[in-house]
Amino acid sequence: MHPSTKSQIRHIMSDFGETKHHLLHDRVVALAASRWMMPINDNAIIQIELLHHANQALLSSTVARDGSGPLKAFFLTMLLLEDTIAHAQHPFGICSGAATVTLHRFIDLETLSTDQLALAIANFASLNDVIFADYLSPPIAEPVADKRYSIYYAV
Repeated sequence: MHPSTKSQIRHIMSDFGETKHHLLHDRVVALAASRWMMPINDNAIIQIELLHHANQALLSSTVARDGSGPLKAFFLTMLLLEDTIAHAQHPFGICSGAATVTLHRFIDLETLSTDQLALAIANFASLNDVIFADYLSPPIAEPVADKRYSIYYAV
């Protein structure tokens, strides 16, 4: 990563830690020099990590399949523990292991402004809520054995 880009992003993330940006759910917490975490709610955590090769960052979020909640473990740690492969669709990818599910996205940092970075994190958090809804909240409807069912919306 280019030193000026790294310095700029670290400065922006430091600002996100000191004052909650209006687009973000909460303040960002620094975990290391190039790694941050932002809780979305009680059920999800977004992790942000600068990559060394290219001017990119990795956004990721991991939840337990059993519904017990989010995990704070680093993305690569989860890949190694689960002995699984991350599928890198563009712009989002998903890694589905035996015990966890991880959503991830790579973002280019070279020309991002403060608001653009906050928006990328906020959009990832929103997608996170949709993708992980089944793992983090009780089911809305349970199927009756051997019967099909539909959910109707009042208009």
